[in-house]
Amino acid sequence: MNNYIFFYLSLSIILPTIGGMIRFRTIPSIFRPIVYMVLLGLLNEIICYLFFFSSGNAVPNNIYLFIETLLFVWQFRLWKNVVWNKDIFLGLMLFLIAMWIIDYIALGNIVKYSLLYPVSSSFILILLSVNQLNWLIVNDRSPIIKNPIFIICCAVILFFSYKIMAEVFYYYAPEQTIKKNIFVYEAYLNVVYNILLFIAILCIVPRKVFIKPLQ
Repeated sequence: MNNYIFFYLSLSIILPTIGGMIRFRTIPSIFRPIVYMVLLGLLNEIICYLFFFSSGNAVPNNIYLFIETLLFVWQFRLWKNVVWNKDIFLGLMLFLIAMWIIDYIALGNIVKYSLLYPVSSSFILILLSVNQLNWLIVNDRSPIIKNPIFIICCAVILFFSYKIMAEVFYYYAPEQTIKKNIFVYEAYLNVVYNILLFIAILCIVPRKVFIKPLQ
């Protein structure tokens, strides 16, 4: 698969971006980090295409991965079911910041794809999503299949579980062909991930707007 096909598949992020932009004013504030994340994701894809298409795009992707993870942790914090404690939230944020600095700055991996931060951050997001799903199953009485939080958590578990396997296999796979196929599958899974985020955004119940009665 050539770089153009990878780029076209990555543009599937346009779907949740358009959905988020159209519904931005009516989306409750507790879902705003998801909208910011897909907007930054689209911006990252455009930057990679315009400035890093013929060279390695590790630098913008590593920076976006860092911001994406922080936005996700913020998102779980706003839901207040798993990251309900302020100390837990600050601890997770500081841990991720420290891990990113160690991996990409101290160890000098900013210009290449590393293993430490992607695997660690993905594992944290999966754990948060699993715990959030458990909370929904126990406490939520509404149809769970239409719950945007449920859909987002399923998308996170699906995509980032494969991401962990892809990162590990890439570093230890003996053949170059196997390494290429790993990221081909990830590119297609990324499309599914973006579609699920789009569906989740469509399922968000609009916030109530109270109109002050005329005197």
